[in-house]
Amino acid sequence: MENYFMLLALLGGLAAIGAMTRLAGAAAKRMSGGSGSSGDVTRRLEDAEQRLAETEARLDELSATDGRLAELDERLEFAERLLQQQRERQRLPPSE
Repeated sequence: MENYFMLLALLGGLAAIGAMTRLAGAAAKRMSGGSGSSGDVTRRLEDAEQRLAETEARLDELSATDGRLAELDERLEFAERLLQQQRERQRLPPSE
């Protein structure tokens, strides 16, 4: 019977040591900032680089659109000035 308790205590101790080892390993991984394998980190980095490239492309498109909008704004202002000048000439009586 004593051998049974000794065997039970030994197995319980080994199980406790194994659990503590796994917990310690998980805690060390978490504290070091590791969230997964290096493949996961590489994939996430590649995804981030792809999103950055797409964002930069969209920014370039928006910059080009902004330039075209500024040019159209200038043309509209010019057309409005011409129209205003024409209206003023029609209101003035002919000079003699």
